Amino acid sequence: MLQAEYILDLQKQLTLIGSEARRESNGTLSSSEDSIPSMTTVDKLRAQLDDAIASECPFCGELMIREISLPFILPEEDHHVASWDIKPNVASGPQRSISLPV
Repeated sequence: MLQAEYILDLQKQLTLIGSEARRESNGTLSSSEDSIPSMTTVDKLRAQLDDAIASECPFCGELMIREISLPFILPEEDHHVASWDIKPNVASGPQRSISLPV
């Protein structure tokens, strides 16, 4: 989960920088020189985020290898299993068959 936390942290940083930039542009005018360092920071964060996301295959990476050993239905979800049972409709009586012309 360390990789997922790292990705979430990078996303949070990008969001915070983006909201600060919007707040500055709404309130005061800033010179273009002030925005250049922040753009390099944003670009650096985006590059780190891209690298982190692309570093592992979503189909055969470490996360999927760990997930394959987990059960599809957890023990605490057993009540769902019973709801999936197909039960015969006893109230309708015996079933009838209809022959179809061929």
